[in-house]
Amino acid sequence: MEEFRKNDPETHENNPDFRSFHNRDMHRLEPRFSNSYRGPPIPRKPRNKHKHHHSPHFHPFGPPLPMSRDEFKEIKHLMILTLLSEIPEGISGYQLQEQYKLPRGSMMRTLNELEENESLSAIQDVVKGRSQKIYKITDKGKENLEKLKEKWTYQFLRMTDIAPMEQYGNPFGSEHFKNRLLRNLENIENTEDAIDIFRGYRSKFKRMYKRLQNRMEKLDKTKSYLDSIITEIEKMDQFDLNKVKEMVNEFP
Repeated sequence: MEEFRKNDPETHENNPDFRSFHNRDMHRLEPRFSNSYRGPPIPRKPRNKHKHHHSPHFHPFGPPLPMSRDEFKEIKHLMILTLLSEIPEGISGYQLQEQYKLPRGSMMRTLNELEENESLSAIQDVVKGRSQKIYKITDKGKENLEKLKEKWTYQFLRMTDIAPMEQYGNPFGSEHFKNRLLRNLENIENTEDAIDIFRGYRSKFKRMYKRLQNRMEKLDKTKSYLDSIITEIEKMDQFDLNKVKEMVNEFP
């Protein structure tokens, strides 16, 4: 290092310059090259010719819930149409917001969109002394609701991978559910109304239980058919893709 300093014309006794080779070389270049020089090449590691190529991560059912702007709008339509399908007498936007705590701006845009595509009808009526629009689901709205259910029900069922039913499926274990029930109880003045509310909940849970039983039966059939496909593939001396596709198309 001492020998280098003695022979280096850029070295000064009073103010030694310890700049790197890269900096000194760049100062010696003509100005038009000074910005393009990047120093000596950095040695790269040799490629591993025996590198193992792993197949991309595979999830049999795809991502849990892909969500574009249009798909998010469909979910809002599904939610509002489902609520109104259970209220045949209709409901005002104000009542909908108060009962279900929906964001007013988003809710009103959704109601207007559904009215424009004729999924909802709206009439002016007086509610508690105020003129309000009463929204009702139309026959076209019921058809659109079935289409949305067909598209999104499976996607929502897949959310059980994120929040398993055995852990999160009890509504009475949810603070949100209990708080909503307690708010409803605040408006009760007699035993008959209280009985009606809890009978309503019981009826809803009976329907849920029945649906779960039906779902279990369908899942059992699906599992049995998957077992048969696996057995057929295991019997193949040579993989027959067309045969596998044929079995998939025959899925019950």
